[in-house]
Amino acid sequence: MKHSYRGRMFWKILLGFWIVFVIISQLLWLGFTLSGNRHEPPEIVAIRRIVNLQMASAVSVLERGGPSSLDDMMADWEPNDRQFFSVIQHDKPAATPGNAPPETFSEPFHGPFPSIIVRWVKGQDGKEYELRYDVKGLREDSSMGGGGPRRILNIPEPMFTFAGALGLLFSLLLAWNLTRPMRQLREGFARVSSGDLSVRLYPVMRRRHDELSSVAQDFDAMVERLDTLVKAREELLHDISHELRSPLARLQLATGLARQTPESVESSLNRIDEEARRLDKMIGELLTLSRAEHESMPGEQYFDLTGLLHAVVTDVRYEAQIPGVKVDFQVDENADYTVHGNAELIRRGVENVLRNALRFSHKGQHIHVRLQAENQWLAIRVRDQGPGVDEEKLSSIFDPFVRVNSPLMGKGYGLGLSIVRKVILAHHGEVQAVNRPEGGLELTLKLPRWKQD
Repeated sequence: MKHSYRGRMFWKILLGFWIVFVIISQLLWLGFTLSGNRHEPPEIVAIRRIVNLQMASAVSVLERGGPSSLDDMMADWEPNDRQFFSVIQHDKPAATPGNAPPETFSEPFHGPFPSIIVRWVKGQDGKEYELRYDVKGLREDSSMGGGGPRRILNIPEPMFTFAGALGLLFSLLLAWNLTRPMRQLREGFARVSSGDLSVRLYPVMRRRHDELSSVAQDFDAMVERLDTLVKAREELLHDISHELRSPLARLQLATGLARQTPESVESSLNRIDEEARRLDKMIGELLTLSRAEHESMPGEQYFDLTGLLHAVVTDVRYEAQIPGVKVDFQVDENADYTVHGNAELIRRGVENVLRNALRFSHKGQHIHVRLQAENQWLAIRVRDQGPGVDEEKLSSIFDPFVRVNSPLMGKGYGLGLSIVRKVILAHHGEVQAVNRPEGGLELTLKLPRWKQD
């Protein structure tokens, strides 16, 4: 299959080369043909000069020296030159250009080639002489190239052969240069489809420095992203199974203790309530993520984003008392921050961002929350003073089931920031995260600004 693919590419390139070559050659031939003798081949120019020079010399010698001087001059000519030149003596008056035979010229010719050139000259002896030059014979003579080399489609046969060999070499090199990275890409996709996410193509294609090496770089980025997501989902399945098994085991233990020791029924019921709340929280996050996947959500309404943020910040401030973290909120109370959407989901998204910042903050640190209008957007910026996130993981912290390894991360399922992104995108907004130069993480949530018509 690979050889068949490479063969088709080779023949396509070769055929394309030949089509372009033939078209260019035919256009050149047509151009030279239409331009006439303004762009004559070198051999035609040489023949024209030889004929004019020999005829002019013969006329001059015959007029001044007679036939004997002409014979002496022709004795120095090459035999091949003399065979096309002839002198005929006439007793009648010389023909004028007006009554000259067809295809004859009495002056040096500059236009299309005639078959024979005839000049009438009056010699020194007073007799009339007819000088003839067989131009057609000269052109067909093998010593002058005959009719030229054999032509194929108006292309000289040597040039046609040379172009064929060059086309084969060009097609072979170009096909090899194109099909080799294509085969590597094909093999890479085949390995990915079979589940091998360790394949990388850019290290073996980086020396190309062209679009295909850029494709290989994007391919590696895609595979790395897939590898991250697959590993995150595997970790999530493991974590969820563990998190589900632990509360279920404690539930079974609580019910067993309640049956065996009636005096511990109250404590067992408290334990059952606590484990049920944990299960409800986990399932609630999964349901929220699934709900945020849908672009059109029920319960959309117009509401003031300022009041929503005040409520969320108040709740987080209450929770921040235990770790000793300060939460600051900055907003222009007189501005209009009306938003159209699902208030409950937006509240859940902002709450997840603030609690995530609280989870990574130490005692005495501050969390800054700011709401401001930016053209057509309402931007919510949340800044913390925590450890931040590794640069290579910034692009994936909003993906489902991705969690940042840190001793401050606490318990979680890697769904909080994923829910945030899904909610914001469902409201046609934008979300991004950057590490602050002075330390900490800054998350920006942008929602479309509602404008009253």
